[in-house]
Amino acid sequence: MMASRLALLPLPLLVASCGPTAGSAPAALAPAWVAIPPAPQEALARVAGAPAVDPSAPLTLPITAMPPPATWVEPPLGEQERARAGRDPFREHTEIALGEHVAIFAAKGGGADPAGGPFAVDEKLGVVGPLKLPARFTWVGVAGQQIDALYAATPEGALHRAAGVRDALRADGFEPRGSVPGATAWDAAGPLIAAAAGERVSVSADEGRTFTSAVVAPGKAVRAVLVRPDGVLAAVVQAPARGQQPAAPDTFLSLDRGQTWKRSAFQPRAIERAGSWIWNGDASCPAVLSRDGRAWTRTAAASLYTTSLYARPTLGIALHLSPTIRAIEAGWFRSSVAPPAPEPPRRGDAAVGREPRCKSDDGGVVGGIGLMGAAGVSCGGALCLLESAAPRPPPTRTQIAAFGDGICEPTSVRPPGSDCAGHLTRPPTFAVVDHIASTVTPVAAPEGCPQPVALHNAAGIGVLICRVGSGGAALFVRGAQGAWHAEGSQATPAEALEWIAAAPDGTLLLIEPTPPASARQREPLQALVRSPLPLGAPQAWRRITAPDGVAALPAPGGAALLASSPAASAGRRLDVTLDRPGQPALTLARDVEVYQDLTLMEMRDGQVRFRVRPNPAPDVKGRLGPPPPEPRDPRWHVLTHGGEFVLETPTGPTPPTEGRRLDPVGR
Repeated sequence: MMASRLALLPLPLLVASCGPTAGSAPAALAPAWVAIPPAPQEALARVAGAPAVDPSAPLTLPITAMPPPATWVEPPLGEQERARAGRDPFREHTEIALGEHVAIFAAKGGGADPAGGPFAVDEKLGVVGPLKLPARFTWVGVAGQQIDALYAATPEGALHRAAGVRDALRADGFEPRGSVPGATAWDAAGPLIAAAAGERVSVSADEGRTFTSAVVAPGKAVRAVLVRPDGVLAAVVQAPARGQQPAAPDTFLSLDRGQTWKRSAFQPRAIERAGSWIWNGDASCPAVLSRDGRAWTRTAAASLYTTSLYARPTLGIALHLSPTIRAIEAGWFRSSVAPPAPEPPRRGDAAVGREPRCKSDDGGVVGGIGLMGAAGVSCGGALCLLESAAPRPPPTRTQIAAFGDGICEPTSVRPPGSDCAGHLTRPPTFAVVDHIASTVTPVAAPEGCPQPVALHNAAGIGVLICRVGSGGAALFVRGAQGAWHAEGSQATPAEALEWIAAAPDGTLLLIEPTPPASARQREPLQALVRSPLPLGAPQAWRRITAPDGVAALPAPGGAALLASSPAASAGRRLDVTLDRPGQPALTLARDVEVYQDLTLMEMRDGQVRFRVRPNPAPDVKGRLGPPPPEPRDPRWHVLTHGGEFVLETPTGPTPPTEGRRLDPVGR
């Protein structure tokens, strides 16, 4: 399968993989090994007095020669703990308050909050939290004409106010205001705060200091109250039940900030507020209170998904954490004033009377994606290593992630329609996520990084890549504690550093993508290697280039293991080199003849391993359709002291290591 001449040279540095364990080979596959005859003339003589080395043993450095991990290295999470690392701590959060520029989110259903408490998203400031709300709060709201202030009410009806989201981070940030004893429902928008208690709705226009109240409908208790920023209010009232049949609720409207109330001409089956919309909440048959505060229109359905409510994203999208830098255009969020209330309906378009059940078309076309034939293998031999990347580092206790709260101005996006995240006017907020403690701590982007491009995590630190004026890459690192550390800039385009790998001692490698094996012209393999130095150390990074490189891995001590295949060999020959900082490159193997496809290079327990793709099954004459799928078996071969690549001995039922496959968010 392979044959080679191996130059056996001493290994002052060797590597240990952080990749997963290989699985056992299927019983149907015969144990295969391929001899690579050594070249005695090139081999160095064994040091006198040194113990004999078994030629069939894997080439491994004694554990005593392995450098210790850097002080910032975090160990990989255990199998049970890794499940936590894949969970989005904000997946179960919901919006509980919305202002003109601020939204507040908390865990659904109350109770323990996996992110450490409610968070706010401020369009100008980004993600802020967790908030220190008053104890036993039952309602949170946002109101204010110039600055969005935060309000919280307790079961006793006492109201508290924080001047802004930053004040709400302090334990004493909420100050007592007025109260509405017995209040069971609250709402706030614009300059108004409203509370319902019994038959009355109480309204404050002075930041909750004082309230004026009025009866909505005598003998009927107010179940809900909604406030529009322009001063229009809606209240849902219900008479006491007669027998076992509950009375139907009624909707009343006020055009004068709650001083007088009138029964609505349209009685929705349900009512809610979204921004400046007071509506029935039914996307199939929407009915929205128009701008005049009296008539309800049904014409909003045509614009619901194009220019109105659902066309505007909520600020909640900013809370999703990922390593991908994301942003949204300024001014396009849903808020308490956007979308605005619709125009009054034309004759025939008004909703009146009690709302019937919606008769929507439940049918639909179920689309599908046709199965496409499997693509044929487009690479051969060692060139197949270009189609995969190093296994991603295993998750550790802490991770640096990015919120999706970056902002760009629509006019700054060039060309129009291109990625907003590439033209930021405000960088996103970052976060330290502790998977064990289940906490999320927001941190600001580092000074000197107005345009972050990519974020990577390995061994317990985050590596942030920022675009500088020349298009190069400025590098910043940080751990779970402390601040960001600037570590210089590189001429490498910032967008090109797509993948990261780590050695057990904390040596990191950022590799640029290379053209596929089918490309007519081979480009050099280029990567940045970081030695396991303290964070912020000068000259921590160095650039390496392999003219015919096909794969690279980090090796302890700031080294890099490079696999190259001469261009003239069409992937049928392979060289393996150890590139060390401040020392000449050390050739480990030269002119390895490759007869089968190499799909992945990995280091594990100090051994260099290659996964070999089995030869495809012979074509069957007359067979229709795509070829059968590739067998999923762990044909891992290790390099021995005697100059052979042999099939690795199975060590357990662990499935084989897969080449890195990026998920939708790039993890």
